[in-house]
Amino acid sequence: MPPHSQLRRSCLQPHRSAPVRPFGAGPRQAFGTLAAPLVLPILLVLLALFLLPGATPAQAAPPRQFVLDTFAIETRDGTLVLRLGVGVDDPDGLRDLLKDGAEMELRGTATLTRRRGVLPDVTLAEKAFACVLRHDTLTREFELRLEGREAPWRDKNLARLLEGTWKRLVLPLAPIAGLEKGEPHRVSLALSLRHTDVPPWLSRTLFFWSWEVVPDATFTQDFTY
Repeated sequence: MPPHSQLRRSCLQPHRSAPVRPFGAGPRQAFGTLAAPLVLPILLVLLALFLLPGATPAQAAPPRQFVLDTFAIETRDGTLVLRLGVGVDDPDGLRDLLKDGAEMELRGTATLTRRRGVLPDVTLAEKAFACVLRHDTLTREFELRLEGREAPWRDKNLARLLEGTWKRLVLPLAPIAGLEKGEPHRVSLALSLRHTDVPPWLSRTLFFWSWEVVPDATFTQDFTY
């Protein structure tokens, strides 16, 4: 081939310059540059999987409110008493919480007052009670301890246990002799149901947690003696 044809062919070949590498850049830095855009999508996928309903241990839903089956004012042997039947709107939710390891305390305070219209009411008596409810995983029994009573109540059936305890509360308020005939009176009952300890599943949940099992509630009843 003539020399001038070789010269012409070499001039027509495209010229490819060597890649320019920043000063100090090596294979490790190049890999980090390629991986950086993938970090955020991977983190978002992992977070979405973690927040799926089945990704975390299930937490029992608590009841939403108190329910009074009985709220009656009676006289017994010269004493005014308050007869109560305390419950919650979702007994199954309460049972599930206890089986998950929750321990809770029901506290109630009954206050007897004499109404005086414009003037402040006069407090005649105040009685309180407290009981702790838990589930024994060894015996598979629900246990209820009433403050002031040494022996607890136990039953494998929560509904039956509460039927004989929470549903049959009697609080002596005051001697009838201390009431003024024909005057308006009021009985107020304040109830709270709270966790006594941090539930074992609290450390495995992302949601905010409250000591309340159900919101505090107050019930009132007016009467004239």
